[in-house]
Amino acid sequence: MNGLKTMKNKEIQLTVNIGSNDRIRKAKQTAKFLEKGNGVQVRLRLKRGRESARTSDAATVMEQFLEETGAKDNKYSAPKWNDVTLTTFIHP
Repeated sequence: MNGLKTMKNKEIQLTVNIGSNDRIRKAKQTAKFLEKGNGVQVRLRLKRGRESARTSDAATVMEQFLEETGAKDNKYSAPKWNDVTLTTFIHP
């Protein structure tokens, strides 16, 4: 393939009610994916009901997650809302 390297994309799903230990574990797994040269799509989904009103909490959880993964050092797309899901993509 002419020396081209194909990049695999991985996905990590979060919730607004995620515990700090779970968030740290997923951040470590994301860092491993990035070290291997994989791109990572991070999705934070708000479930229906009261949770969908907590958009500011969701943005805070996403920012904490990006800091814990070290994504501030990598390129990443700005988190965007798509209905009830906050998504971003971290490039290796």
